[in-house]
Amino acid sequence: MSNTDGIIFLGREPRGAPGVSDAAKGGIAVDRDARAAPRKPVAGRVRLTTESKVKRAGRLIDLSANGFCAMLDDPLTPGVVCLVDCDVSLRGQPRIISAVARSVHSVLVSGKGYRVGFQFTSVSDGSIAVVNALLA
Repeated sequence: MSNTDGIIFLGREPRGAPGVSDAAKGGIAVDRDARAAPRKPVAGRVRLTTESKVKRAGRLIDLSANGFCAMLDDPLTPGVVCLVDCDVSLRGQPRIISAVARSVHSVLVSGKGYRVGFQFTSVSDGSIAVVNALLA
């Protein structure tokens, strides 16, 4: 289904009142107001490897304590588990966030690719410090 912003939702769309998440009913939350933690815009490169060994690369859009959003050329089905490395800059120094994350939703953005949301399932100890510093 599409809307006037040129965005096509893959999978479930948000339902109900604004800010009410389908996640509590077993659905996939794609409503910005339903996020569990605030996100901060962060630039960087993302490298993913799925459980089936498919490799993808993209651009980091934003980050939270619970996950991140990336722009990819191809969509990911919700629930795909990936090994993730995000190249970011922290106070002018290059850093890497290494984690395992699960895809939550893919949204087609006309002419730009797919905005894919991920939820962290585990984050390396050193990467937790980088995430916290970027969010501070």
